[in-house]
Amino acid sequence: MTDTEVDKGNFTNWKGMLDELFDIDQIPPLESPHDSSSGIASDGANYNSPNMSTFRGTPSPVTYSGTPSSDRSVSTPVSAEIFTPSPNHHYRDEYASHPYVAQERNIYYRQSPMCKSPINQLLQVEQDMLRYSPHLDGAYYTDRHGHAHIPRHPGVYSHISSPSYDDTEKLIYAARKKRHRLSLFDLCPDDVILKIFQHLPTDQLCRCSRVCRRWYTLVWEPSLWSHIKINNERANVDKALKVLTRRLSYDTPHVCIMVEKINLNGAERLTDKGLHLIAKRCPELRHLELQGCANITNMALFEVVSRCVNLEYLNVAGCSFITCISLTPEASLQSPTLYEKQIFLRHLDMTDCYALEDIGLKIMAVHCTQLQFLFLRRCVRITDIGVQHVANFCTMIREFSISDCRRVTDFGLRELSKLDSNLRYLSVAKCDKVSDVGIKYIAKYCYKIRYLNARGCEAVSDDSLELLAQNCSRLKSLDVGKCDITDEGLQFLAQNCPQLKKLSVKSCDAITDSGVIAVARGCRHLQQLNIQDCHITVEAYRAVKKLCKKCIIEHTNPGFY
Repeated sequence: MTDTEVDKGNFTNWKGMLDELFDIDQIPPLESPHDSSSGIASDGANYNSPNMSTFRGTPSPVTYSGTPSSDRSVSTPVSAEIFTPSPNHHYRDEYASHPYVAQERNIYYRQSPMCKSPINQLLQVEQDMLRYSPHLDGAYYTDRHGHAHIPRHPGVYSHISSPSYDDTEKLIYAARKKRHRLSLFDLCPDDVILKIFQHLPTDQLCRCSRVCRRWYTLVWEPSLWSHIKINNERANVDKALKVLTRRLSYDTPHVCIMVEKINLNGAERLTDKGLHLIAKRCPELRHLELQGCANITNMALFEVVSRCVNLEYLNVAGCSFITCISLTPEASLQSPTLYEKQIFLRHLDMTDCYALEDIGLKIMAVHCTQLQFLFLRRCVRITDIGVQHVANFCTMIREFSISDCRRVTDFGLRELSKLDSNLRYLSVAKCDKVSDVGIKYIAKYCYKIRYLNARGCEAVSDDSLELLAQNCSRLKSLDVGKCDITDEGLQFLAQNCPQLKKLSVKSCDAITDSGVIAVARGCRHLQQLNIQDCHITVEAYRAVKKLCKKCIIEHTNPGFY
């Protein structure tokens, strides 16, 4: 990659980023082959020094007194000869032939710091530990504290050869080559790296494209961009979508045909501008999640569902400005037949869309007749009229939730019973106006129901539970917490619902040990049981543990532990 390519913006300058990504440390300097703790100033070559020279130094004027070596002091100056050691000889042999090295090799030649010896240039490991005497003294040397020391090992440097220019160049080249060695990740084939990249979110994938040329090429492989995921609340999502769609439409101008799924949950800075871009550039979109994107409005969402005709999954939970799902006026005018005005959504989640009302629910039901999963939790403005519209137009509904919709009554459940055997999941939790009447309608007509949540419906009692157990024998999950349920109702469940796996009777004060033990005996596949705030003893707890081996019991009795 040339600098010109970097300047043009085709690639990102990645110099030094490999070290940061793979945590490659700097190559440490070569240490001395000798231990400075022995009191010996090491003469090993330091190959990290860029400057090399011969062993030429300035003569040092020195004389010796007649005292023994331990008491010698500097007196009259004496000239030292200049010499150049052969590269095939050892330091020790050259020193031994020098006239200023004492007999029996007990006195060593130490140059003055003023002499530009290659020993002082090449070896810098010990220079902070030891400071030599300013004059030549073959009998001792001084450390930084000024204390004199006598060398103890006269032959430790005999194995070190004098350096040469060729050897130094080779060592420097080897060090540089070692620093840029390939990592194990670089040895992986492209298929393996693509598999790893598939598990990365979009923002991390874009960061990977800045590492090197190879990663840049792999990151923009079309197979990795069927799914765009940006869940950063601080990110400028509109700008990110603009850049991404422009790059992904490089081979197919103006459209990104490979993008089928977009997840922007929690992207609080997303606006209608970003949705307009998605609608314009992603015609093959099938899955869109916008949970918590509180700045988007109806018109932008209308454009998405109008242009993305293959859209099947839509999550707008927490989008408080969304009041309806429909086509744009332009799209409606261009679609003369009712079939062409259809929105082929299968899954729609409008949880916490507080502004949704019955009229908006009717428009949505008219256009989205293919809905199978509809969740309207905490849409507090919905009434029985809106539920009636859903039951009349969306006849393929399998899962439906109107939890915390307190305006829904038994009339709404009677309308839902028109779904017959299609309904498999129903949640009317905390709909306190629902009673046994509504539950009986569901039990009578929706006999294939698998999951029923009536938690908090205090008007539900054993009367409706008996009919539910008799007609819905395939029931697998039931939540009747805070309902008027007794041991009699649990007896009906134990006799008729052997496939029951999850049961919650939380805060049902009338439940005792006999009812819990009966459920444990009749529902051996029970996996989860909630008996919090119930008057259950340890005997019932042990019975459930014994009869239902895999059951997880939720309770508030500290004596059960």
